[in-house]
Amino acid sequence: MSFTSTYAQKPPNYKGIGMAVGVHVVIIAGIMAMPGIELPGKLPTIMETYDVIVKPEPIEVIPEPKKVEVETPTKAQDAVKVTSIVNPPIFNDVEVNTFTDADNGLDFGGLGDRIDVPVTPVETIPDPVIAGAKLNTRFSKQFQPPYPSGLLRMGEEGMVTVRVLVGRDGRAKQIELIDSPHDGFWTATKRHALKKWRFEPATKDGAPFESWMTLKVRFEING
Repeated sequence: MSFTSTYAQKPPNYKGIGMAVGVHVVIIAGIMAMPGIELPGKLPTIMETYDVIVKPEPIEVIPEPKKVEVETPTKAQDAVKVTSIVNPPIFNDVEVNTFTDADNGLDFGGLGDRIDVPVTPVETIPDPVIAGAKLNTRFSKQFQPPYPSGLLRMGEEGMVTVRVLVGRDGRAKQIELIDSPHDGFWTATKRHALKKWRFEPATKDGAPFESWMTLKVRFEING
């Protein structure tokens, strides 16, 4: 007589197995918590394995960058791009016409026929002849002014420097003081110059004109 189990064709009940394992764990934990009870040696480990189907994650595919094709110029293309100038044009300098004296006119070189242009000579004006004023030798004895009496008694000596405006008639029209050691010497010189001094006036091409001149008068006591 044969016996066939009704569970032979059924798949295992994983939920029931998990509950059974959990109950055993709870019982063992309670026994360990009770005092005076020794546990047997190592408890057998009940483990069942089953296949878990893991759905693979999609893999992102990054496309490769497109290669940029660089066109390498050929020798023929280079020959087209490079332009060479053979025998460049030469620019000659423009000829400059020079003016050449030709007798009484001007010769414009390079213009074909000769053109005579009369040239008027420029009159050269000579520099004027100027002669400065000077003492008239005929009146040289009248040049020295009289010695101031007060300075003569004191034995004072000195030199007076003056500036004189000589008129066209040769007379002293104006006199200015430059330097004097004493006012007495300057007063005596001024009074005498305006009355007695005579000059040969300055001339320009022989014509007299007014001019200034500087003179020095020495006052000395002769022993």
